[in-house]
Amino acid sequence: MHDLVGRLFAMGLSSLALVAALPAAAQFTKSVIAAPADQPYRFRHSGLTIPASLDGMRRVAIEQIGGSELDVFANYQRGSEAVTIYVFRMASGAAPVWFDRARAILESRRDVYGTITPILPPTAFTPPGQGVASGLMAGWSVSRPPYRGTVLAMVPLGEWLVKVRYSSTTLDGAGIAARMPAVLAALTWPTDFTSPVPAKPVADCPTPLAFPTTAKVQRDPKMLSVAAFTGGLLAVGRALKDKPKPGVAAVPAKPVIWCRDPATGPAGGVYRADASADSYLLAFSDSGRAALVQPDPATGRITKTNLPGWSVNLIDVGNVLVYPPFTALPRPRQVMDALRRPAMAHVPNWGNDTNRITINPNALGEKR
Repeated sequence: MHDLVGRLFAMGLSSLALVAALPAAAQFTKSVIAAPADQPYRFRHSGLTIPASLDGMRRVAIEQIGGSELDVFANYQRGSEAVTIYVFRMASGAAPVWFDRARAILESRRDVYGTITPILPPTAFTPPGQGVASGLMAGWSVSRPPYRGTVLAMVPLGEWLVKVRYSSTTLDGAGIAARMPAVLAALTWPTDFTSPVPAKPVADCPTPLAFPTTAKVQRDPKMLSVAAFTGGLLAVGRALKDKPKPGVAAVPAKPVIWCRDPATGPAGGVYRADASADSYLLAFSDSGRAALVQPDPATGRITKTNLPGWSVNLIDVGNVLVYPPFTALPRPRQVMDALRRPAMAHVPNWGNDTNRITINPNALGEKR
């Protein structure tokens, strides 16, 4: 069994904890990526190349979270001046979702920044080498030393997201925002990705989700056995659909408009694709990890119960974990509670094993 899955199943996700709003299942150790400090560095999968120095700051470290270089970041520093470039795989959601999470998390860090004053609202911009305003940027002035301001920019590159955060002790938010275009232009951007779509900052959903009071975890062993398999098949289908095919130009997907639902839980934010009334993405932190909650009609048909079901999948940058379905649309807190239990199935969504489903028999039919 995959090492990650073994650890998660052994944990039973019982150690689910909040560190920057990430579930424990999506937290991994950091490791240093060796690279000559005086040479440009090319991110392995996205093809983005970053210089040895940036806006007068030296590159001091390149690290990754987890493995396979699916979530990598590079730090530049000069004293307390800092630029961090993150490149991570976007296995769920879209750039506006992850930008909104980054914005929300930054604006909540008053312990670090003190009074946070927006000087540039989330705004779409055209990244270097592109002809579409696919990027998003926002800026803030802050009151707590040593910083005076910070600016965030995010650019999609196919299935990858590039996030650049610039914090300064000498410049306020407006000053950093004026320099950010030059910082982005100093990076070498790849050109062989699917044509990007125009970015639109996330707005509040027109109406909130209606959560029934009857939502409970399915307990029937037969239902769970089928749900584990069908959930794994659906995860395999998504992974194969998203996997680039060598020599075949990717067809741009129909743009999805994401909105922010007011529903709250112990962690993350709730986002809905095209204002869906029966599904949502519970996005953790701002680095591509989320729980996808959506209807699962297949299980009821196969078991001939015709009982409705709502699947819960924890989507990481390289793996999908399938959890027992609910009888109705669950609230975010119920989803977080579900993630503390053992997953029913695991499917890699990256690499050469994306058609492999690993069933965890210990999670099927257990008493709850």
